[in-house]
Amino acid sequence: MINILKAVYSVMLRILLFPMRIFPVHPRRIIFTALTGGNTYEYSCNLKYICEYLLDNLPGEFEILWVVAQPRKYEKEKKRGIRFLQHYRLRSFYYLLTAKVVVTSGAYAPWFPFRKNQYVINTWHGGGAYKRLRDDLPGAGWLERRRTKFCAENIDLFLSSCRMATEKLFRGAFHYCGEIMEAGMPRNDCLVNGQTEAGRKKVQSYFKIPEGDRIVLYAPTYRSPQKTVTLDGGRLLKLLEESENSSISCGKGGEERRGRWHLLFRAHRYQEGMEGIRVEGDYQDAGDYPDMQELLCAADMLITDYSSVVWDYSFLFRPCFLYVPDLQEYTEKTGFYVDIHDWPFPTAGSWEELKKEIEEYDAKKAKEQIREHHRRMGSLESGHACERAAERIAAVCAQKDCHKTCPVSDR
Repeated sequence: MINILKAVYSVMLRILLFPMRIFPVHPRRIIFTALTGGNTYEYSCNLKYICEYLLDNLPGEFEILWVVAQPRKYEKEKKRGIRFLQHYRLRSFYYLLTAKVVVTSGAYAPWFPFRKNQYVINTWHGGGAYKRLRDDLPGAGWLERRRTKFCAENIDLFLSSCRMATEKLFRGAFHYCGEIMEAGMPRNDCLVNGQTEAGRKKVQSYFKIPEGDRIVLYAPTYRSPQKTVTLDGGRLLKLLEESENSSISCGKGGEERRGRWHLLFRAHRYQEGMEGIRVEGDYQDAGDYPDMQELLCAADMLITDYSSVVWDYSFLFRPCFLYVPDLQEYTEKTGFYVDIHDWPFPTAGSWEELKKEIEEYDAKKAKEQIREHHRRMGSLESGHACERAAERIAAVCAQKDCHKTCPVSDR
């Protein structure tokens, strides 16, 4: 029913917005629009890092706008010259239809009637190619597949993190035949380049965590399991405090951290009310923290499940564990592009298994497995994704007909 309403809405919007096509496309106007809905801070992810690269390296060159749910949240960013508009307002539709370049992580592309002389870049919002997309499931209906097809036709450039994503997601699930920039994800430049200290300090200051203390981040993906998945934070912290495994205590550069452990819990943006996912014991809620990459920079250990965050975090080569009590159910309902047992991270279906994996963690072995995983996935993370994306944006804005003259690397 929801997909039918979205389809009807898309058709109606095309008709209602048709008169706006009399307004010219502004050659220096760039508009960003991240994923909408759920518990979210939209000035984030790949779009934030591209935007800030443009502000830092090409100041004053472009008119930069963002479409967000709550413009009032971004007073700090407004001081840098960014204009914020509210979703689904006539004013926001006007700017969406008159910007030369539209940069999205998935929002609007599946249903908004962008113009042929606009240039739409989809950065996507997950690295690697792990859990299967909903529209690519065997039970997906005609409307889901039509939506995917329209999305593919509405995009001029995808950014890819690895060749497996190019093959399984963009060429496969999306049936996209356009250009793909294989330079990695802009949000991962800081992780690939080892520039984590600034992010760590921001997180420590925000959560009032003393310097030298350690952080374990629990960041599960969205799902509605039949049985609630519960992580015992109290037992986890006690285990980490008492652990004699030096591989667990290593921080930046291999030195050992000996401060106390702190647990941060970041639920998925759509996991409202923690339905289906629960943490017991002492933890701090990181759901409202604005930047996931900074949390990854700060985390000495990550516990997740089926989330593509494992791709981002893998470039830090720090301990990562998959806590998956509902693995069988998730496999049957959703499934994977790459078998979860082929991921280079220990899986645990219970507390006892998680405890055992932490106690027996071998940092040297894990690093070798991660490097091999990057090779098999065809990693494209270059550490220069922001630069490459900014160069393309500048080139498009400088050309009258970008579709005829922009370089093509993979069609």
